[in-house]
Amino acid sequence: MSGRRIASAALLAALAPLVLGVLTVSPAAAVPAPSGYDQYGLTALASGVRTAGNVGASGGLVTLDTGSGYVAAHLDASPSAGVLADPYEPGTLFRTVAGQVNANAGSEVVVVPDAQAAYPGDGKAALETVPTQVIGPVTIGGGSASATATQSTADGTSTGSATTIAGALETEGSTSAVHMKVDAAGGSVTSMATTRVAQIVVGGVLELRDVVAKASVTALGDKHESVAQLTVGGASVGGQQVAIDQDGVHAVGTPLVPGKTISDATAQANAVLQNAGIQVHATDAVHTATARSAAADTGGVVISLATPDLPGGVAGNDLTVVVGGVSLTETDELALPPLDLPLTTGSVTAPDQGTPPVTTTTVIPGTPGTAVTPPAPIVAAPVAAPASFVVAGRHISTSAALAAFAVWQFLSLGTATLYALVERRRRMGLT
Repeated sequence: MSGRRIASAALLAALAPLVLGVLTVSPAAAVPAPSGYDQYGLTALASGVRTAGNVGASGGLVTLDTGSGYVAAHLDASPSAGVLADPYEPGTLFRTVAGQVNANAGSEVVVVPDAQAAYPGDGKAALETVPTQVIGPVTIGGGSASATATQSTADGTSTGSATTIAGALETEGSTSAVHMKVDAAGGSVTSMATTRVAQIVVGGVLELRDVVAKASVTALGDKHESVAQLTVGGASVGGQQVAIDQDGVHAVGTPLVPGKTISDATAQANAVLQNAGIQVHATDAVHTATARSAAADTGGVVISLATPDLPGGVAGNDLTVVVGGVSLTETDELALPPLDLPLTTGSVTAPDQGTPPVTTTTVIPGTPGTAVTPPAPIVAAPVAAPASFVVAGRHISTSAALAAFAVWQFLSLGTATLYALVERRRRMGLT
């Protein structure tokens, strides 16, 4: 075997125990903690009953966009937070008229019953009781509301005891609650909302009981989850128990008319709704989640009421009612890790200016004008590289020296590595 091959083999033998030690004695991988959020934004909307449309046959044409048990909230990284909680949301028309009346009077003559909180600003508000009010065809009963907003939280609750739109609908016991919390440094978000409507009667023929909508959104670092659910405790049309889904109304239980089938009862219930100008169906709950956002929408029971115009040019009703509804959204952006830049301190040293120039005078002996023969250049003899080492009077070749060095490396590094391997196996045996 040539000297080069012997040297290569010796080097591999010396590195083998080191590689084995690295593979065998390696630290356990650490689980990274969730990164904080640099940006985030949350919104929440919860309302037991919402209306939209025109009411004419109930006492004059009025455009409604009202709600009962209404809570709207937002929370973002500005930082900013806001909560609006209403036992009854009177709608755009009423708020516009109230604003104009109050502006003309120079004081708050018409009060909009709500509780508002904001951060920065007044972070807490409460509305203990709301007296019964009549606003055109809309009559609202008592209720209460509360709102709280801080840099990292937003909470609101509202309760409305009763709402009546003459000739269209009646509701009782509408409540909503919203809770949002953000831990930006820890990278976590919690948002949840619930609404419950004890009872609603539409057109005097359709009744819903105990409608509950629940939704939640949670986030921890990149992991986002969302949940949305809508349940209807009971429903009936003209006294017949029914179930409501995306396709409409289906009779359940025992038919009211003896001898009739469930199919007959379903047809009868739909005929009653059609004669009253009512259509009803449930919408699907939707919930999504990605690495940077989440959303949850419970949907609701959508009821449309359309009645023909009355004689004398009185407009009919064209109203849409949504019973039960929660909508939550969340977006965020991870914070960038801080840059760890080392700071160099110490004295400042002036740059090296180099060695100053030196003037050298050369004296050539002889008489000026006489040619001088320069001496012959001296050439050093080449130094021969030693082909071996002399140890205690003995010649040892280069290959033998490398082989001895490899054995020494193997003994010094391999012993420690093998010891670590044996110790690891012993500990594993104890556990």
